[in-house]
Amino acid sequence: MIKKKQFVETLNNILDTEDEIAQHFYTYTANSLKYYKWLDDDKREKLSEITTKLGNDCQRHKSMVGKLIKYVQESEKNVF
Repeated sequence: MIKKKQFVETLNNILDTEDEIAQHFYTYTANSLKYYKWLDDDKREKLSEITTKLGNDCQRHKSMVGKLIKYVQESEKNVF
């Protein structure tokens, strides 16, 4: 069991991690692909599709964690 305050703090840390991943990895990789001249166009496009999908998945996960935080904060329970 985990207390509400500690659970919310953990969930907020997860959100911070999602933001860091999205900003530093997905955005950087997507923007850098145009400079990778050694990659064939097909491979570059495939990598772009993958990083875009991962970025979108990250946003969905972030949204779910945000909803979970709201649920926990509004809950009358103090232990989860």
